[in-house]
Amino acid sequence: MPMSLTPAMPRPEPRSDAPRLALPPVIPAAELDLPPHKGRQARHLVLSQPCASHRFDLLDLPQIRHPLAAPEAAPYRLFRALPTGRAPERGWPVLYMLDGNAAFDFLDADMLATVPDLVVIGIGQRTDAQFERLSRARDLTFPAEGQVGLVPDAGYGDRPAGGATGFVPLLTGALRAAAEAGLAVDPARRTLWGHSLGGLFVLNLMLRRPDSFARYAAISPSLWWHPERFAPVLEAALAAPRTAGPIPLYMGVGTREKRTGFGGPVPDAPPESFVELADRLAASGRVDLLRQVYDGAVHIASLPTSLPATLRFAAV
Repeated sequence: MPMSLTPAMPRPEPRSDAPRLALPPVIPAAELDLPPHKGRQARHLVLSQPCASHRFDLLDLPQIRHPLAAPEAAPYRLFRALPTGRAPERGWPVLYMLDGNAAFDFLDADMLATVPDLVVIGIGQRTDAQFERLSRARDLTFPAEGQVGLVPDAGYGDRPAGGATGFVPLLTGALRAAAEAGLAVDPARRTLWGHSLGGLFVLNLMLRRPDSFARYAAISPSLWWHPERFAPVLEAALAAPRTAGPIPLYMGVGTREKRTGFGGPVPDAPPESFVELADRLAASGRVDLLRQVYDGAVHIASLPTSLPATLRFAAV
């Protein structure tokens, strides 16, 4: 059943006194440490680095399961970077990162030092891999109209896909409750970040249920994945009556992005689909858009390149 476009509750208003974010310079693609990532094991060096601004812990949550998870599916694991200082009066801002295993593989102590008051939560799985592809195919993709259960998707290696409607209640419910347990959190400053399929999920959730988070960051969203599903969601959201102010949205993309395994020349500009969508969202007045192009970045490079700006965006 398609998810309702009607917000379940009023979306927390962004702080009216928050300054406009100045985007930090992009890390040149040539300076990124990007060994082949396909099938790569995550190193998570940040967890063992000296870090004055944050402490780290891992929460394994076998009791929280996706309703369509296979018996052998990897359980959820939360990666948490928690400020070592005292909580502000309003509570900590929180950044939630999809593909948490990969996100925490690219985070480092220097990045976190720039946002000492930000809680960072990586939503991942109990695995040594950088990406747990079966879980992300299940969790980050919305089903087709009338689809029941998971369906193998030819565009994503025949992995069972279409379980996002089962993941959203976990993301905003049990997983959020576990992540924030014992923390003084500011509900008006929760941000959701995603890359690739995660970036498409972020856009879908923002359009379908804008109340779920206060801010959104969509990096290199996989707009190629079933555009016939995304298009009606976009149209319905843009046509719906406005009930709140513009949603803060950060979008980033590389200039050399192309789908893995597809031939043709390497591009030297952002994908047209990304530019058209960003232009349309900005023109709608429904988002307060910050847009950044990562010169020379291929698809996987846009993930780490996005992190400095994302952290500052979420910490405002």
